[in-house]
Parts: sequence; structure tokens; C-alpha cells
Amino acid sequence: MGNVTVVERDYPNTYRKFTSLGPLLAKLGNGGKGLTWQTGQEVEQLRALNHPVAQAGVAHGRPQILSAIDAAETILMLAPETNGAVAVKAWQALSALTGADHTHLARARADEKIRFRDIQAQPRKIISSPTWSGIESEHVSYSASYTNVHELIPWRTLSGRQQLYQDHAWMRDFGESLCVYKPPIDTRSTDGMEGSHSNGNPEIALNFLTPHQKWGIHSTYTDNLLMLTLSRGGPIVWMSEIDALKIGVIDNDWIEAFNVNGALTARAVVSQRIPAGAVMMYHAQEKIINSPGSEVTGVRGIHNSVTRIIPKPTHMIGGYAQLSYGFNYHGTVGSNRDEFVIVRKMKTIDWKDESTPASVLSAQAAARHEHTLAQGAPALAMADEKMKKSGAKQ
Repeated sequence: MGNVTVVERDYPNTYRKFTSLGPLLAKLGNGGKGLTWQTGQEVEQLRALNHPVAQAGVAHGRPQILSAIDAAETILMLAPETNGAVAVKAWQALSALTGADHTHLARARADEKIRFRDIQAQPRKIISSPTWSGIESEHVSYSASYTNVHELIPWRTLSGRQQLYQDHAWMRDFGESLCVYKPPIDTRSTDGMEGSHSNGNPEIALNFLTPHQKWGIHSTYTDNLLMLTLSRGGPIVWMSEIDALKIGVIDNDWIEAFNVNGALTARAVVSQRIPAGAVMMYHAQEKIINSPGSEVTGVRGIHNSVTRIIPKPTHMIGGYAQLSYGFNYHGTVGSNRDEFVIVRKMKTIDWKDESTPASVLSAQAAARHEHTLAQGAPALAMADEKMKKSGAKQ
């Protein structure tokens, strides 16, 4: 398993430490993926750029990180992808391990530093970094494992090669030394849910998938003007023509997907490209634009509202080359791909603000709507209890 380190917290100085760059970057350097490089020069440049902390105390003289722009500048200064000098040092660190010179991949951009004002003005092409296995080039499209093939850099595996067989004892015990098919697990996420919160429209249980989006990754959210203009102007869920026909949904209808974990709302993209039995919602669709509340929960939900993470023992192996467990998100395996949801066409579109006329809401929805406006988003039980006390009838 991974190493466990005891950290002593200096709570009276937590804020001062949180709003300044600590001393270890200058002392120990920076790094990633098994590489380390010195970064004292960048720390000094950050001190000049963000200004040093003037107040006496533990953070005195350290580069300050008071604003969001300070934080962005700190990342941009230290990352090899946005600081050419750091990229060269990172490639030098890798070259020391491989015995070959890889610095030519970043040397032409060694003097380049991408600042916050640069990316605010327009998108900028990042600098090739050994953190990634592809390169940023005007002549080669980004492709994973490019440097492994063309720079003869070993893969990050026990053998240094592309590895199909895993000889770890845990992998053998689970029968997963080679890639094997595992049928979907039953998460019981729709048990007892079908018809339990009926709005009068037909319902269908479908496999819920949340792949990386086509136009970005992770923090590249789709709630910006460009992406909203290119799509439906808000959250969308793709479903097959066959399943849509079964529940009376046509393209661009508002639909709701829910299970025991939660609920989400989105417009339907009805497509022959989606197989029957599944719905797909690209991730990173933030629910801050064009997003009505759920008829089931009374609040807005995101693509993760209907999923739960389930640990898998083999993904907790540590200290064995590429089998080294590390925290990414709160979980170890994408078993959320096995999730199922109930999908139906929405009856009431409640925007959870003053623009929704009370006349279009049911008594139950109106109670939740009133609670949301007055006190914030309610739990389902809270709104139902409020409705019962008021004597409202559905």
C-alpha cells in the first residue's frame, strides 16, 4: 500500500499558510510521475509577480496567494506545461533516467511563460511535458504514448513495456491477470423506484453512462457561451430512438433521470447512434445555466447525482510499479458505469426562481418551490412535510 505520513497541523496559522506558497517547493523542488526538479527560481519569480507576504508571522516573505488570479499564476509558473524553463528541467530529469536527451521537445519554448492575462485573451497551446506521453506540436497531433514510441521512453509499467499480464498475487486471486469481461454489477439503484414518484408519463430503466465529453476534459466545463451555442444551451442526455419512442420522448424534450441516489434534469438528444438500453450524459455539465429542478427531489442535480462510487480491492494495490493506488476522486473504480436510472419525460418545468408561475406547479411542487425561494434547496422529506402541514392535496 502507499505510504502514510503524519502531518502536524498548525491551526492558528492555517489561513496564513493557505494564502501563501510554502517553503518546501524551494527546498525539495517540484515533480510528478516519479520525476523531481528544482524550482527555487520559479518561487523567486512568483515572489516578484504575486508580491511577498508583508505581515509578520509564519508566511512572512513568502509569495502570496490571496486572489484567484494569484492561485492561477502560481500554477502557471510552476507547471512544465505553461513554463518553458520548467518543462526543460522536467525533461532533463527524465533524460537522467533514460540516458537519452529529451530536452529538444521543449527547448524551443524554454523562454516562454504563459501568464493568466495570456489565457484570458485567447487559448494558448501548452508546452510538451514528461507528465504526459504525447507531445504538443505543430506537426504531430497529440497522441498518447507518442514519446514512448518515438523517444524510446519506457512505459510506466513493471516491465517498461506495454503490459497485458499482471502477475501480482491479488490480480491472480481475482482471476484478472489478463483482461477479462466482467458483467455489470447490480447496484440495486432502481429497486422500488419505478412508479414511486409518477408524474403520469411512461418510465423506462436504462443503463446510465457518463463518458468524457468530446470537446474538453475534467475542468473544461461546457457552460461557456461558445459551447452552449454549439449545443442545446444547457445540460443534455443522449438516448436511443427506440427507447425514446417507448416513453413518448422526442428530440429536445425535457427529461428526468432518477434512482435511489438522486435525480437530474436535461434536454433529450434522441439519436440512432445510441444503443437501446442506455443513456449517455457527457460529464462536466455544470448545472448553473438552463437547468430546471427535479420533479422527484425538488432541486437541481448534476450527472453525478445518480451515481455512487464502489471500491474494488484490486485497485487498492500499491507500491508495485503501475499498480500503485492513489487518490483521484473519492473511489477507486468506474463502477458507476454499471448504474441504472429511471428516465421519463418531465411534466412540470420548475426553474426554482421567481420566473416559474405557481399556476403550473402541483401542490407538492409548489411547496418545494416556496421552500427553495425562502430558505434554499430543501430535502425531499422537508418539502413533503411542509406540504402535509399546510393541508395541500396533490
